Amino acid sequence: MKNTTQKIINQFPQLKPLLDESNKEVLKTSSTLSELEKTFLQLARFFEKPNEEAFSLQLLYQHLEDEWLEFALQLIVEFFRNETYLIKNPNFSIIRDSQDYYTQSDFARYLEDKGIHFPQNKIAVYRKRGKFPKEDLVVAGTPYWSKYTVESFAKHLLEQQKK
Repeated sequence: MKNTTQKIINQFPQLKPLLDESNKEVLKTSSTLSELEKTFLQLARFFEKPNEEAFSLQLLYQHLEDEWLEFALQLIVEFFRNETYLIKNPNFSIIRDSQDYYTQSDFARYLEDKGIHFPQNKIAVYRKRGKFPKEDLVVAGTPYWSKYTVESFAKHLLEQQKK
């Protein structure tokens, strides 16, 4: 069993017996599975037999949202990076190759550039108190905020300063 499939089974143990080819019709006839479960079952079948099983991204769009959509997309990236030979030298990183994510230091600099005194240590304290925007992404324990989050928070602080 592939690593990505195992992660799906860890979340949905009831899907494990349905991975077997002999149970293929269960997916179509089963009324006990939710659309969420059916989507992840289809994704797991693709991971196990990508030359035989198809997976439509439309299923993600139609049946998943929020953390489930993120989970599925992470699994797809992991599958192609680690379980196929299609990406031989993975070097693309959304964070490294994008201007759309800010570290805590970047966030502090952005606020300073906008005339808002909010040093990095103040951000750390406010984060602990829950008075700072929740990070949009955490990679290896490092928090990142999207450009939208950073700009929205700066706008909010500037509006408060005007009052």
